[in-house]
Amino acid sequence: MNSKPSTDSRTRLSEETFTRCMDAALVFLKTNLSIRNSKLRELTGIEYDQAITFFNRAILEKILVHKGHSSATHYILSNRSKK
Repeated sequence: MNSKPSTDSRTRLSEETFTRCMDAALVFLKTNLSIRNSKLRELTGIEYDQAITFFNRAILEKILVHKGHSSATHYILSNRSKK
């Protein structure tokens, strides 16, 4: 299995796009318990694979936590990032 980050343009996120997505997710999570891939895409205009890349990084940085499986997948703020 290749552990290098993908260079596919469909999954790549610039630092600016990651920050914009994080800002949108955090604003949404102020009034909602969780956020789904489809909602993030609606709020930011990014593609499905880019949203997956965003959520994977947010999980690695311990900002969000993954809950559920398949179509029930959603993301919540980690205890560490709650203020």
